[in-house]
Amino acid sequence: MRPRSLLLYAPPSLASCCFAAIFRDTRGADLTDAERVNHFPASPLVALTYVIEGDLHLLRAGESLAQAQRRAPLPRLSLIPPQDGPTSSWSAGPLAAVTIGFYHDAWIKLTGGAEQAKAPADVPAAIPAPVPNSVPRDVPADVPQWLAKACRTFGPADDPAAGWDRFCALAAPHWADARGAGPWPDWTGALRLGDWSRSILTRAATSGRGRSLRALERRIKRWSGQTRQSLAFYRNFEDLHRLSSQNPAAPLAQLALEAGYADQSHMGRALRRATGFTPAQINRRIEQDEAFWCYRLLSQRF
Repeated sequence: MRPRSLLLYAPPSLASCCFAAIFRDTRGADLTDAERVNHFPASPLVALTYVIEGDLHLLRAGESLAQAQRRAPLPRLSLIPPQDGPTSSWSAGPLAAVTIGFYHDAWIKLTGGAEQAKAPADVPAAIPAPVPNSVPRDVPADVPQWLAKACRTFGPADDPAAGWDRFCALAAPHWADARGAGPWPDWTGALRLGDWSRSILTRAATSGRGRSLRALERRIKRWSGQTRQSLAFYRNFEDLHRLSSQNPAAPLAQLALEAGYADQSHMGRALRRATGFTPAQINRRIEQDEAFWCYRLLSQRF
């Protein structure tokens, strides 16, 4: 039996709030320890993970599985802020979990104005440090109780699509109340991170006080948690993922040009930043390595 991975899209009522949800189920699958690792690329999203069954450990860069296992696993509900580099996790045994990606500006509205999601106390080096003396807890401080309750609608024996429907039904009224809050305008939502980043730029340029470049940069940073350059980094990486998925035999120089990079070297540096690997390495791992299931799953959007 093979692991089960699903990409769950947000309904129209949550499209401007949630990018998507990712469901992973390894129960009943015959996997090695290495195949139980989960590799994820850099992301501008706020990621909320609910462990339905099993235990999940975060992996620091260069850390062995034995070292990770000696530390306490993540709590059932954990929050990871946007990441400008790759992250990894690992489960020692069977696991069922769902991760929901929230747009940064939507997360601010949902949490009543908290402008930076905070990571659990046990995080890899790439993740910003938590508030001093913070400790893992059943519900992270930045997560509203109603949202924690909505996550618990995913049951161990349930169809994940049904659990996602229940989550969305509970979350939609809260988002309807929150989306008009804050000093910036809303957007309708889309299936691409690039559409979100372009929306951020447009809304920042046409809203708020001040039309100077400095005022624009402040609004972009506040709403997205990113600089203009960082938004371009995520947008180009997504375009590269799309292009390479649609035409895997395309020359690297052609992919670099079409994805918006200055040249092939620029693409290679950006790809190593986003994934930790060179183009040849990441392509081979996505094709052959179970641990890179998330990359294959995300390519379904294209």
